[in-house]
Amino acid sequence: DINSDRKEKVIEQLKNPRYIRGLGGIGIEVAIIGDPNAKELQAVYYGWGGAFRHPNAQREAVNMVYANPDVAYMVMNGTGIGNSDMLPKSVQKEIRQTGSYVPAGEYYAKVLEHVAQDYDEVNVAGHSLGARQAAGIVANMEPGAVSELRLHDPTGTRDMSLGGIAVGFFGKEGSEDARYAKESASPTAKEAGLMPLAVEAPYLHDIEYAKGVQFSPVELNHPFEAPKNGWIQQFLVDPSGLKRNAFENDFRVAAPNVRNAIHVLVPELSHLNKWEDIQTIVERARNIPNIPEISQWNILRHTHANMNRPASLAAIYSVDLEY
Repeated sequence: DINSDRKEKVIEQLKNPRYIRGLGGIGIEVAIIGDPNAKELQAVYYGWGGAFRHPNAQREAVNMVYANPDVAYMVMNGTGIGNSDMLPKSVQKEIRQTGSYVPAGEYYAKVLEHVAQDYDEVNVAGHSLGARQAAGIVANMEPGAVSELRLHDPTGTRDMSLGGIAVGFFGKEGSEDARYAKESASPTAKEAGLMPLAVEAPYLHDIEYAKGVQFSPVELNHPFEAPKNGWIQQFLVDPSGLKRNAFENDFRVAAPNVRNAIHVLVPELSHLNKWEDIQTIVERARNIPNIPEISQWNILRHTHANMNRPASLAAIYSVDLEY
């Protein structure tokens, strides 16, 4: 029940995020929802434009916690969103030129490792751009540090033009999202009484510094500054990277670092991917030595936009996918 006390608790958790500085003093904003004292941490990375203060993200957070209240979920505002700093220009350039998210993952991984030190088990998951970020993060983790990697419709599985991405994402998937909304029994964020949360700057004494990162005195005493030109990452860097066929290489680097299981979920009717392309990538990856079982799950009669439905999102991140 989205009107329960649980909703209020989750919203309060989103109002009080952690601000963690990692490599180069880059600060990333994360919120821990659900049971912060749980033994298991589930890191969930958003697709393009995702921000945990948005009403839709609040609705998703409530549903995730409702589906599995016994874990701690970590949600992150990507670089340039909310209070999260921009990536260094050199990393932005590498994403644009190669399409790889491994260079960005090095910055995000330090933040996840810092949060993960409080938990016995760490699972990583993401949707769309978030799936690419998730693979880049795990590629930078120590082998075995991540128990499970769960990727939902990762982009960058084939070469696409910027126009093709725009048509697929905004045009075709936009229409699909409207259809989902029309046919869904779930209340909209507005109907649930959810409003955008205020962006409040962290106090210097509340800033955390990632474990295992060496900071200069300047970085340790640098006051918080809101990110400038965050739109560059969202509208220039990420689309340029996602148009390249670069997921497979990132996936192959990440796979050996996962301890127990890798699951790739593909909506059958996605306008950004073909499940056959991902099946080929998965089949090739299965030949990598010393990796866990890789499973592909095709979600029948659904498109990329199904993750905008809170019940779908909650199910994909909470369902037991063991055979």
